[in-house]
Amino acid sequence: MPRRAPSDFLVNGSIIPNRRPRGEAVSLKTQKQGQIGVNVVERIVLKEWGCRWQALDAHNDDAVDGLIFIERGGEMTGQVVFAQVKCIKRKLKKNGDRKISLNAKQLKRNMEIWHRVVGAVILILVDPDTLQAFWTDLRLNGGTSTQIFVPETQIFDRSAKELISQLCGNLHRDVLARKIRTEAIDFEHVRSREHIQPASRKLYLSLRNDNICIGGSGPSVIFDRHGWRHITRRERPELTRYQSFILLGCVRKILQATPRDDFQDYRPKGRSSEKLIVARAAVSFTFRQTAIVKVVLKEIEPEKSYRFHTVYEPRRRRNVLGAQEPLSP
Repeated sequence: MPRRAPSDFLVNGSIIPNRRPRGEAVSLKTQKQGQIGVNVVERIVLKEWGCRWQALDAHNDDAVDGLIFIERGGEMTGQVVFAQVKCIKRKLKKNGDRKISLNAKQLKRNMEIWHRVVGAVILILVDPDTLQAFWTDLRLNGGTSTQIFVPETQIFDRSAKELISQLCGNLHRDVLARKIRTEAIDFEHVRSREHIQPASRKLYLSLRNDNICIGGSGPSVIFDRHGWRHITRRERPELTRYQSFILLGCVRKILQATPRDDFQDYRPKGRSSEKLIVARAAVSFTFRQTAIVKVVLKEIEPEKSYRFHTVYEPRRRRNVLGAQEPLSP
């Protein structure tokens, strides 16, 4: 009778060898190393970011290993980061990047998934020896059809939270914005045969004469030369001025629908001495898609009267998620 190895099974008098298939030892090592990477990421997210980490089961991690739920002050912001975690040793390239090689077909498929989700999508590379982690934005990664590059300068630590949360965009705030519905009649100045600026000037004067109050019955808003000069000043780009002319059509409804307590302090760069407040609303139009619009007022007499300062869309030069678009080279 053949000699039985300690690891073999004896079934009905027959020896069944318990031989591990070639390559299984490597897969177990890879699995263990992958879990180490996930543990490192989870520790950083929980301890250094003060956020929540939700790992996905191995059979459900379709190009994503886990989700990061951004919190501020112990409260959920609604921002979600989809994370792919790799725990592998990679040598630095000459420019300081690390590269991860993947099958071209797999990488193409994963890229389609990463571009489909709503939120930030990052890859986190963990060094198995030092347990230091680095990250890259998978939507903007300048890799190749088979490679992903991870910059040496993008360390996944406490300081990375703000940068990565910005990749999530503003959609989490947009859904909470006050809803304002406009009608075609609100934009008669746009349909006028006059040039857009004199037609908008007439609308502005009508706002001045209508005695508009915040929240409908709160402090009054003055539409004087200050506001008109501000939105028409020459240093403003021509298209930005044009946008403000159009948005004058929704100013009345935003101000009348927004109580004073819902206004927020506004501190533009270089003008910290001015007392400005801003109302923010999601405005629906009959001739274009819904947009976030801000109306800014300047305080004249505390809590009693305000002056119109400007109206604009804060999401200019942002993508559909509301994230800042990178500058063109």
